[in-house]
Amino acid sequence: MIRTQASAAPVNPLEERNLLSAEAVSRWAGLSLGWVEAVPDLSGSCDTAGHTLLAMLDCGRARAEFHYGHRSIERELGAGAIGLFTPGGHADVSRWRCDGVRRIMLQFDQARLDDTVLSEQLVRMPLRTEIEFHDDDLAGVLRAMVHEVAEGCPSGVLYAESLSLGVAMRLQQRAASRYATPRERGRLSAAQAHRVEELVRVRLTQSLSIGELALAAGFSKTQFVRLFKNTFSCTPYQYILNARLQHARALVQDSTLPLASIAEDAGFSSQSHMTTAFLRAFGVTPGGLRRAP
Repeated sequence: MIRTQASAAPVNPLEERNLLSAEAVSRWAGLSLGWVEAVPDLSGSCDTAGHTLLAMLDCGRARAEFHYGHRSIERELGAGAIGLFTPGGHADVSRWRCDGVRRIMLQFDQARLDDTVLSEQLVRMPLRTEIEFHDDDLAGVLRAMVHEVAEGCPSGVLYAESLSLGVAMRLQQRAASRYATPRERGRLSAAQAHRVEELVRVRLTQSLSIGELALAAGFSKTQFVRLFKNTFSCTPYQYILNARLQHARALVQDSTLPLASIAEDAGFSSQSHMTTAFLRAFGVTPGGLRRAP
């Protein structure tokens, strides 16, 4: 499980207008993050007390100047532009001219992920500051994070952990690519896969963490996520969500239980969460499925 963050305040080093309240962030079980709306002209320091900061323009355009002592770097940035700033790599001062900019900020603290293998990999192949790069997969994960928080974290702890590990693994892959390190291509053994499937079956109605699933298979969290995807062609969160959907659909079709009771029995956080998941997966609400001939 990801270690509890010390503060529920959104990540906002430039003190821009928060789009996520501290209350909403307090329900988030993943890496510390913020979603902010930039003012047209802004100047300040992005120092984050020795932490690595990941920042992305969610929308809009900006002209940025980064000042490192007597050296300055200028960039014209559009939606999807990502910056990675490691300890010691933060600009002394940054100046921004923004047009319709919303910014996603994430504090990457590998210690909070509590994964020994990942920590060892990042010691051997450390992250480095990158003022601008583009990565559609990473951008998608960051956007999924802030939208999950904005909606009240209906998908629970496992989803938050999965997204946070997704960020960590993507950053580690970028670091490893500089050293030409091959990606993990193995799979879970039949016995390991069976232990994981059995744990999901027994705990379907309860909260499950990546750490618990990884322990059942005998791997670190990041190793487990890679091997799981190679084995099942989906993430652990997607696998469990599908299992819950299949269980709920059977109850909707074959029982007269109230939909709220079915949502609880299938492990959804609420009836509305189950309804949203049904629409995305099956194109129909639970009530619509029950009324169908």
